[in-house]
Amino acid sequence: MSALDGKPEGTGQPPAFDQANQTTTLSVEDVRNIIAQAQAGTADPIALSMQIFNRLGGNIAIPGDTLRQALTDSTLDMNGPISVLVAAAEDITKNGSQVTFSNTGEIKTEISGTPIKFNRLVTFDVGTDGGFPAINNIQGVAVHKLFWFDIKQIQLRQDQGKRILHVETSGGARDFPLL
Repeated sequence: MSALDGKPEGTGQPPAFDQANQTTTLSVEDVRNIIAQAQAGTADPIALSMQIFNRLGGNIAIPGDTLRQALTDSTLDMNGPISVLVAAAEDITKNGSQVTFSNTGEIKTEISGTPIKFNRLVTFDVGTDGGFPAINNIQGVAVHKLFWFDIKQIQLRQDQGKRILHVETSGGARDFPLL
């Protein structure tokens, strides 16, 4: 069953449903379909990642192996820090707009030479802010610039026709132009 429209697809078997906490576990095919729909809307990797999270639906769970298989099947190029996070993901859940990544442990990587770390548990809210995709209320992610700063929000913006990634941290905000 598609998590988006409730119609049967694939094997004809509905996703597993956990009655105790009202959570639907998505299959590889469900996740592949969500990725395909997000890819149809944008070619930008940052916007695509945000669209995938936005399209996941309500109370869902995705085992890490299911996510990795769906990404491999979709031939989605997952580079940078998100690839490290996906590789270590044990479970991904979404309850309303809040996404939770449960990882195998603390993960450290770099973005353009800047150290970044993800705690064992990473949470954030997905949505839009001013009509642009945004990831808000981020918990469990920090970057190192002289000190460790917690990342609070990431938003895709546009300024005079140029796309910008706006990042707010516990130490202030910074805009990064995107090509």
